[in-house]
Amino acid sequence: MNAIVDVQSTDYHNNIYNRYTTLRDDHPVYFDANRNIWMITRYDDVRHLLRHPKGTINAETGHSYIPSLATTDGDLHNTIRKEIIPEFSRGVVERLSPMVESILDELFANLPSSGEIDLYSEVILRLPQLFMTRFLGFPESKADHWYEIGEILMGTDPESNKEAEPEVALRVLDDFAAMIDQVLEEKRHKPGDDHLSWLVSREAAGALTAEETRIFANCLGFAGVDTTINLLGNGTGLLARFGGQRQKLIENPSLLDGAIEEMFRMEPPVQGLPRRLTEDLELHGTVIPSGSEISLVFAAANHDPNHYPNPETFDIERASKDHLALGFGLHKCIGQHVARLEARAYFPRLLAHYPNFEMVESRWRMSHWARGYAALKIRA
Repeated sequence: MNAIVDVQSTDYHNNIYNRYTTLRDDHPVYFDANRNIWMITRYDDVRHLLRHPKGTINAETGHSYIPSLATTDGDLHNTIRKEIIPEFSRGVVERLSPMVESILDELFANLPSSGEIDLYSEVILRLPQLFMTRFLGFPESKADHWYEIGEILMGTDPESNKEAEPEVALRVLDDFAAMIDQVLEEKRHKPGDDHLSWLVSREAAGALTAEETRIFANCLGFAGVDTTINLLGNGTGLLARFGGQRQKLIENPSLLDGAIEEMFRMEPPVQGLPRRLTEDLELHGTVIPSGSEISLVFAAANHDPNHYPNPETFDIERASKDHLALGFGLHKCIGQHVARLEARAYFPRLLAHYPNFEMVESRWRMSHWARGYAALKIRA
């Protein structure tokens, strides 16, 4: 019998929500022996553990190799978050709208008006890459290398010949960390009008330590790009699959914000959050021992029919703002407004240029934590 969960299988990723249904219904606490991790998949369980994290830590998991905001706890996490949050409020982020719109106008202007279009390579990848490069002040000389690292860490393209061995991933992570350290050091000596320069200025003012600066720079350097890439790609796929909802959005653009939240719910860019137990956890008659790694599977929770009726239906008028795609509680994604900003600029342009587009090629990346396309081509 095949395992319910096999993150190295294309069939698993192509049918992932069917697998999540099996887990929620029959194995709400499931041990994936291949990854040595316990998967928790029901909405109420995931939300409760996010809201009441006592007995768990974010550190010392499979995601903790590079320190980032998502892998910190306690006073360290609270100090960084308190200092950073004002810079990522919706009002502050909205000021970045002209930059996002300018990038998108340029990208769409370079596309043909009809025919087959590699939308993933030409727009979906490029918008977050270009925006975050300018926002962070990442040197253009290192940008291509940064993008290449991000591509590898987002998951494996099943048609790629690149190695996916653990030691290769560790080398990539080391390379990424070293590059962030180098850029921060350059900003300390030659600051600019960008966010990394702002970070090191807070460090110079004593508000952040060098380690705290590094932790948040690591978070922005990777998560600020991949989450948005997956949101834009996954949302494009949903609009292609659900033509009636796409037409409804074209006819009533005021539904856009709700549509974006439904995209988050339906195809979360991040599938879940790993945590380490510091005490035994009993759930549904199963005791998960202290020291175990657990995965709070946002994507499975977002498809729980006990919380969302007809969860496999994409409904842009659904009341879905309580989705868990961005986490919940103390560790809710700090860059959520940046992702929404880019989505609010991208989807109207997509529908204005290609209102009747159809997907002609797509394939999912194989990843133990992310949900996103490795390729997405349309015909207009």
